[in-house]
Amino acid sequence: MSKRVQVSMRLEHARRDYYRRLAKEQGYKSRAAYKLLEIDNSFHIFKKGQKVLDIGCYPGGWLQVASSKVGRTGLVIGIDIRRVDYKASNVKLIEASVEDDGLIDKLYSILNNSKVDLILSDISPNLSGVWSLDHARQIHLSSRVLSIADSLLISNGSAVLKVFDGDMLKDFISKVKSMFTRVHIYKPRSSRKESSELYLVCLGYKHVNV
Repeated sequence: MSKRVQVSMRLEHARRDYYRRLAKEQGYKSRAAYKLLEIDNSFHIFKKGQKVLDIGCYPGGWLQVASSKVGRTGLVIGIDIRRVDYKASNVKLIEASVEDDGLIDKLYSILNNSKVDLILSDISPNLSGVWSLDHARQIHLSSRVLSIADSLLISNGSAVLKVFDGDMLKDFISKVKSMFTRVHIYKPRSSRKESSELYLVCLGYKHVNV
């Protein structure tokens, strides 16, 4: 291994450790909170009083950020197949999968048949280690999130979708671009350098059926 590679690896470990320590010091449940904070600093996706759907919310770092950003007059609904240990007056949690047939009805019930201003998705499949399979599973889950957006996102609303880079991404981005006025591909500084994860910051929902 070359010295340059060794130095790069040390720098990457130091960066990861920095965000882990920072999350612990500032009370965030995960270093992923800083990814969402970076996205908001760049694109200003949050406003006070918004209704937000956080899909794949475990362990709760994005919930914390969203709860703080929308304030007491807002609402954040977190969804995950795992139990999330987080409580706030403006947060409601649903233990469910995005593939559950009854999920939309549950959400409409919580929302009193209204819609949300912003959908966040940091969703990932259980990784198998076979990249082509993991990539396909992640795109499938993100496509399910788009279906939820088609039912629940207000006109001109926004979404942030995590995706894995791979062969299926180009077609998925084309689908997203057909639904939103603007789509930005973004990689936060707090993401691991070697990670293939990217975020699609989608603005101006056009109500096009998926």
